[in-house]
Amino acid sequence: MKLRLITVISLLTLVGGKIYAQQDPLYNLYSFNQFMINPAYAGVYNNFNANIISRKQWAGIEGAPLTNMLSLHSSVSDDFGTGLLVVNDQLGVNSNTEAQLEFSYKLFSGTKTLAFGVQGGMINYNYDYSKLNLEYLDDTGLDMNNERFTKANFGGGVFYMTDYFFVGLSVPRILNVEVNDGMTSSTRYKPHYYLSGGWVIKSKSVSEILFKPTFLVRYTSNAQLSADISMNALFANTIWAGVTLRNLNGVAVNTQLQINRKFRFGYSFELSTNKLVRDNYGTHELSLMVELNLSKDQYDIERYF
Repeated sequence: MKLRLITVISLLTLVGGKIYAQQDPLYNLYSFNQFMINPAYAGVYNNFNANIISRKQWAGIEGAPLTNMLSLHSSVSDDFGTGLLVVNDQLGVNSNTEAQLEFSYKLFSGTKTLAFGVQGGMINYNYDYSKLNLEYLDDTGLDMNNERFTKANFGGGVFYMTDYFFVGLSVPRILNVEVNDGMTSSTRYKPHYYLSGGWVIKSKSVSEILFKPTFLVRYTSNAQLSADISMNALFANTIWAGVTLRNLNGVAVNTQLQINRKFRFGYSFELSTNKLVRDNYGTHELSLMVELNLSKDQYDIERYF
């Protein structure tokens, strides 16, 4: 069952035509670092931020998605920010590695910030067809060529925030990824559009607790729509705990420990509510975030997203 499942998933990325395309990597802890989906977030807080995330989806299923991400971003002045995003995303026979440089321009008005961002880089697509166990090797619907190729990428976004509210709109990868071997063509990727937002609510009854509802809507040009709705709470300015409902077929429990304003450690456990729940041990995501002041113009700030 497990091998059959992941074989089906792998084949969806190989079938010719435009109805199948790979998806952007999924994350659960993006509400603490929008940089992974929006270049306008680069340096939006006047400090240096480093974040490592490792996500294992559907643990126990052979070939299930595994994503490792490193993000580095910093303000370079009051008006500009820059950063680097490196991601390795594996699914079945496919392994994608990307590196993106990101830049932002920020406008300030009191406690309000409006940032515009762009990004550009390269994505390497690698297919190891030896992992497939096919009953028929001459299926004309399969594109078994183009084992490795590299494509350029460009993206953009806008991000607005106050001390207690944020909203962002972005397209991290604008270009379609089309592959043609002279006989067949396939669309390996279509752009994803992200709309995210959230706000902080101070508890009137308990002064030590803050609540943070957030949402993320993701849309692709082939009319696929998904949405996350989350509710997190901050206890004693130290521990975040919350829950995320993903597209009505998955639920995640999230937590983050703020050791201080420099170090944050996060963990998320997600469980499918569809038939996959019987065949795996859930999805696990680990995050380590470090925030530093590397210049005299940077400073500590109490932030919630």
